[in-house]
Amino acid sequence: MQQRKVFALTLALLTVPVGDPQGGLRRELPTIAVSRPGPQQFSLLWTLSDGADPAVQATGPQVPAGHGPTTEGIPRAVEREIAAGLFPGVVLLVGRPGRVLYHEAFGHARIVPEKVPMQKDCIFDLASVTKVVATATAFGVCVDDGTLRFGMPIRQGLPDLSGSGIDPITVDQLATHTSGFDNAKYHGRARGEAMLEQMLHASPQWEPGTRYEYSCLNMILLGRMVEKASGQGLDAFCQTRIFGPLGMRDTAFGPLRPAPRVVPSGAAEIGQIEDEQARCAGRPVGNAGLFSTAGDLARFCEMMLGAGRLDDVHILSPESHRHMTRNQLGPSLTPHGFGWEMDLQSLHRPRRLSEKAYGHSGYTGQSIWIDPEKQVYVIVLTNRNHPRMVDGERKTQQYQARARIGDAALEFLESEGQLPRELP
Repeated sequence: MQQRKVFALTLALLTVPVGDPQGGLRRELPTIAVSRPGPQQFSLLWTLSDGADPAVQATGPQVPAGHGPTTEGIPRAVEREIAAGLFPGVVLLVGRPGRVLYHEAFGHARIVPEKVPMQKDCIFDLASVTKVVATATAFGVCVDDGTLRFGMPIRQGLPDLSGSGIDPITVDQLATHTSGFDNAKYHGRARGEAMLEQMLHASPQWEPGTRYEYSCLNMILLGRMVEKASGQGLDAFCQTRIFGPLGMRDTAFGPLRPAPRVVPSGAAEIGQIEDEQARCAGRPVGNAGLFSTAGDLARFCEMMLGAGRLDDVHILSPESHRHMTRNQLGPSLTPHGFGWEMDLQSLHRPRRLSEKAYGHSGYTGQSIWIDPEKQVYVIVLTNRNHPRMVDGERKTQQYQARARIGDAALEFLESEGQLPRELP
């Protein structure tokens, strides 16, 4: 009963706006304090945030006064997808530099064993969105530190690599999935460090640079390079160099202890990492396993729209940001940035974005897209694998539904004059 009262008080206090000189409102997020006594333990302490220290953390996007669910066209579009049974719930956030244009929750965070309404601050397993929000960004930070380089041979970053034919492979080919490594699943062979050790012996199955083949191994290896270069675990490095400075207080690698705001995925337990390789690794790795909220991801997207900077917080240099967000591949291959998708035909990509937009999806039902030309970002988070894992044609429909939701939001905001219909 006491916990319920504290949680209710927390929610009530969160509705108190903090003044913004631009006339908007700033929403303060609750803090997750993380401790990791052992590789399989992850405890959460829920406390009220005292607000970001402006000398250390970025302010982040501002929520406009009068914002609310009066924009009826967007709810209709989202509820249509929920009614079709594509997923139980959605959190949608659309923003521009310095301002959240739309942020709302729909449907249910869980429907088994009981129905629990989705909330705007629900925490989702991001799955492969980890690859860009954590791993690729962390690599860029290391480049700026001078401990790693774009374009370097992968053996320079990980001398313990022993597979045949790996000498020509570069880190950029890992990040664009053109390394020649296949998407083999190692968790069926070993667990923990033994599994990660086996990955060091992988050999390319195709000539590097000639073929796109999505592979989680690529980003796991990049994550290990970050660890070797920094002397820190991937989670600690990301917390101190990315999430902490940006004020992403609800972002952390799992597993998480079950809590009211944690949304179930296809994993057996709430807070457990859905991706099997990331779960079986026993510690944070670079392909999956990050948990976050739409509000925290908005801070990250603002930083990316700011060419690596949010307010007075610098995460990436303009040079590293530019390298990561430009097409790295030739005309015979699908466009791809350093970790970022750029395929105009991507199933989850809103069609109203410009050709310069980049994004990423997560198998758990997540999408983020950032458009530097239109200066807008779109975040669609769903629980598509709850209460059961979904694949095949239904999975394709779910990806397309996220694109439709994003387009509905963009179309409405354009009609209201909050976004330009034409590119500047």
